[in-house]
Amino acid sequence: MKYFIAAIAWLLSTSTFASSSLCNSSDSDCVNTSQWQFSVAIGIGELTNPLAGGDNIPLFVIPYVSYYRDRFFLENTTLGFTLLDKPKFDLSFIVEPNAEQAFFEQFHLRNIIAPGSYVATDGNIVDSSDGALEIPDDVTPPIEQREVTVDDIANRKWAIDSGLLGHWYINDSSKLSMQWLHDVSGVYRGHHAKVTYHYEFRTISKLPVKVRLIAGVHWKENALVDYYYGLRSSDEIDEQLYYQGRSVLNPFLGATLQYKLTDDWQLKASVKRQFLGAGITDSPLIRKDDVNYFFIGGVYAF
Repeated sequence: MKYFIAAIAWLLSTSTFASSSLCNSSDSDCVNTSQWQFSVAIGIGELTNPLAGGDNIPLFVIPYVSYYRDRFFLENTTLGFTLLDKPKFDLSFIVEPNAEQAFFEQFHLRNIIAPGSYVATDGNIVDSSDGALEIPDDVTPPIEQREVTVDDIANRKWAIDSGLLGHWYINDSSKLSMQWLHDVSGVYRGHHAKVTYHYEFRTISKLPVKVRLIAGVHWKENALVDYYYGLRSSDEIDEQLYYQGRSVLNPFLGATLQYKLTDDWQLKASVKRQFLGAGITDSPLIRKDDVNYFFIGGVYAF
């Protein structure tokens, strides 16, 4: 359950304003103000976990919620207030949970089954007749140490970010989103920024099909990276495994296909890949250099 909640937070925080993107007066995606909007996606999907010892997160049900009233809005896990609203540009102040903690969870099956099976050794060793390990006098004895997994380290806390979110509506099919957020909860004491290009294919025929593509880059300051992916004395691991995180640029790509069945139901397929920068992947805690997400299923709007 904790993994599921974390996954939902990660997905929603990375898809803010998806339902209202490229909105115009004739678009079925537009929402009425002063009305709550609820929908739920039911299908099959997965969010991969880049952490050593972290399990991939299965996805079967994904809820969505939004509410708009004058300049105030709630879009999934994001609260916001619109500061500037022009035909080609808008600027809002937003508050939302930081998504980084979504991969950290201390309750794993590996805590129960074979918790001591992550032993690795290196160095020169020679078998003796009695089965013991004999080390030459001129060789420093190897240090036996457990592989660092998410189960070995101290808890990483949720953080709350706030900052600015702007959209530049280039034309009817594309827009550019720009976001700068800062930790206001005092957890990692840093900031991060993201730029995303959105493009929507307009079908020539009258088929109720929409295809949306995104591409962008997410910059994360060293303070954020170090808090979540760095290793230090509080983690109670061997000092040789200590790591100080560095700022990164994480590029990402994604695509969504939607087919409207009825006024209430639509089919949806989504994929996304985020490439992790070296400041993250160099950490002994990381086992993969990307994060992948896919989902296919039906979406029902209440």
